[in-house]
Amino acid sequence: MKSDNVNELLITFLVATGVLLFLVTFIVIYSLIFQKKKTDFLREKQSLQTSYEQEILKSQLEMQHQTLQHVGRELHDNIGQLLSVARINLNVLEESVGDAEILNYILQTNEVVDQSINALRALSKSLDGNIVQDFGLEESISHELQRIRKTKKFETEITVNGNRYTLEREREIILFRIIQEILNNALKHSQAQHLNVHLEYSPENFSVTVSDDGIGFDISVIKNADLDQSGSGLRNISRRIELIGGNCELVSKIGKGTTINLHINRLIENKEQNSIS
Repeated sequence: MKSDNVNELLITFLVATGVLLFLVTFIVIYSLIFQKKKTDFLREKQSLQTSYEQEILKSQLEMQHQTLQHVGRELHDNIGQLLSVARINLNVLEESVGDAEILNYILQTNEVVDQSINALRALSKSLDGNIVQDFGLEESISHELQRIRKTKKFETEITVNGNRYTLEREREIILFRIIQEILNNALKHSQAQHLNVHLEYSPENFSVTVSDDGIGFDISVIKNADLDQSGSGLRNISRRIELIGGNCELVSKIGKGTTINLHINRLIENKEQNSIS
């Protein structure tokens, strides 16, 4: 009788142990499955958030591109036409005025109008994204630097290293807009004398370095600035360069000038390419 009780207790213990092991195993497996699903959900959520942000940025860039093209055409067609009419009238006055002093003023004014027309044409071209499509990224940057140099306030230079190749059209347009924004920031804030752009072609990466010899700034102050202050410009540049498969590196010290390095993966992944095409 005693032996039967022991056997019953042993069987009960083994069954209880088996049930307990089953429950523990079930809980562990369930926890692992739940954790995996949670991780997959968070990854998918992050991917959707990234795609959403890319679509928003893409829309903003398309609107900016269309706006700049429209402004460029308006400048060229309307204001350019008015300046041309003014130049014609000045030419007529040159032939009819006999006073040498007045004629000299007319000639000087005519020269200023000519310079204005040339500057306006250069500006309208730089605003039109088709310049990148028609002439390529490198020549478009050279044109932009030439336009800046004609102001006689800055010396500019572009240098190139490596075997040249082209990126996708949309990527080059976005990159050109980024470089324009960097140069514009330098014109407004750097108090520099020299602006330099260096293009580096390597088999896997394309790099653009924009540097100036201006007053520089404290990077930590800019990065912590509010969205409505100058720090937002750097954040926009970073977001745009990420959209085309790249990253941005900023180096600046007070009194030592500023350098911005843009690194772009030449072989962008299909998923990223689809988001901007």
